[in-house]
Amino acid sequence: MTNPSLLTLPEDPEKARQVFHSLPVESQLEFILKSRGKERLHALFLSDDPETLIQSLPEQEIFLTVKEVGEKDCLELFSLTTPEQFQYLLDLEFWKRDQLDPKKVLHWMEILLESGEKKMAQFIQSSDPEFIALILKRFLRVTTLEGEYTETMDRLPLYTLDQFYFIDFKGVEAREVFEPFLKVLHRIDSEGYRRLMEGLICEPESELEETGYRLRNCRLNDYGFPDFEEALEIYQFIRPDSLLKGEEAPGPRDAEPLKREGSIYYLTFQNEGPFFSTVLSMMDDPGELDRLKQEITSLCNKAIVAEAIDLSNLSGMERAVKKAYHYLNLGLQYLSGEEEDRALKTLQMHPIQKVFQCGVSLTLLLRGKASAILNGPWFGRNREHLVLLDTPHFEKMEGVLRKRPAFYRDGAFDDFKDLRDLKETERFLDSIEGIVRFLGETLKVSPQSLKEMDWSGCDPEEWRGITLSTLFLTALANQVLLGTFRFEPIQKIQLRDLFSHFFREDQGKGVIKMELRNGLREWLRSIEKDPQRREHLIAFQDFCLDFFEETFGKIPPAEEVDPRFVKGLLIRS
Repeated sequence: MTNPSLLTLPEDPEKARQVFHSLPVESQLEFILKSRGKERLHALFLSDDPETLIQSLPEQEIFLTVKEVGEKDCLELFSLTTPEQFQYLLDLEFWKRDQLDPKKVLHWMEILLESGEKKMAQFIQSSDPEFIALILKRFLRVTTLEGEYTETMDRLPLYTLDQFYFIDFKGVEAREVFEPFLKVLHRIDSEGYRRLMEGLICEPESELEETGYRLRNCRLNDYGFPDFEEALEIYQFIRPDSLLKGEEAPGPRDAEPLKREGSIYYLTFQNEGPFFSTVLSMMDDPGELDRLKQEITSLCNKAIVAEAIDLSNLSGMERAVKKAYHYLNLGLQYLSGEEEDRALKTLQMHPIQKVFQCGVSLTLLLRGKASAILNGPWFGRNREHLVLLDTPHFEKMEGVLRKRPAFYRDGAFDDFKDLRDLKETERFLDSIEGIVRFLGETLKVSPQSLKEMDWSGCDPEEWRGITLSTLFLTALANQVLLGTFRFEPIQKIQLRDLFSHFFREDQGKGVIKMELRNGLREWLRSIEKDPQRREHLIAFQDFCLDFFEETFGKIPPAEEVDPRFVKGLLIRS
């Protein structure tokens, strides 16, 4: 029998139908779950009984199909959904945080009308009366005109179905959508219509909205979406070493099962955590694998809520799910030492949420280290002083200091994805700590002393234009020109002499002389005995010299340097 995961349907519609029908119903459903977007929608309607297949799909899979294909192309799909599936769509789409989104409500109520009267009747009979009342309250006003309704009808363009309750629609679009809806409601449940009208007269909209939001959250909780406070627990700090030492309680082995069937959609992102994905694929115990899938779904749902993402925002949900896998990957790498057998035992021993919290907590420890540097004697607890860091060092430090630390990658802030990102950031923080210590001790400079300097006639014109590389290169220039490594402005007239000491010509450009690089390395080795700090200083030296070469090496020898348009040196005209 063909594996549904490997099946490709022929392009010819009749042949595709034959191939699809050759599969057992269970395999048809498996194929549909493995498909996405229009391919899934097409496969559903190859069946002679699409209603059964559609109603077998988890609610979130219906939502994802609609988002990938578009609402207007899914009208036939909507008409065959269960009340629970359709209610799930509305629960995700209707709300913007804790308030109804009027535009979304009108849009989806219009879709309901286009799905046919049968679907409207199903919605009316299955929905909470409070939910329908809340929708109507936003778009119409109801009044009774006892004793004078005939005369009033002549004067006011009010709508009525029973000559007792009179309705004023809040706009033309509202009338176009809700007039046919009310007709169906009145026809199939006249007593329910009467109770609803009374409620719309008496109930304040704020109370209806509060009740509707509470009921909506209760329904979504059945699908594993907790409230915001509960979701935030995934970002609580735990000591990563406590999991290694067994000090942290492993927690229950079995995940509390979701009250509604979970989506397999989240599992499609597991390759965002390559090590985690590899280890997960090694799990051969069906019971353990089901538990892990349940826990992954629960974690991803919590991540979506904790990130305050609109549940109808598919791209936002995807970002949150990818983040979950990134920190699962990081946490599992750390706990296992990147050994697959140890990682497999870790997944069997600890709940998925603990592995995720371990990954997050490793980044929080980095933030603590960055905060210690910021609060240390050189930066003096003043975040403004971070502008003295060069690009991209400034951005890296800003990312680590975020409430939820971020890794600066390719010009943008990103998640920490693996131990390599973690170790790179640890090295970066060590280097910044060593560099500011070196500059402070060797040059006797600090942000505060820079603020107190006389900047008259200088470029840059104030301390905010200075970076750590400017401090180092200006001191080096003084060493080359005057024999003293100190931070004082270089006179503009000295620049040509300086360049002759720094550069050799290569293909029309100035290139830093190797003897200068090597001599500087030897000097740094002589004054810094700690091997790790020495390595960081030499790397900083190379960064500064590369920057100097890039900035000044391109200037033709005959061209005068304008200090306003170059960086790397403090120059006084």
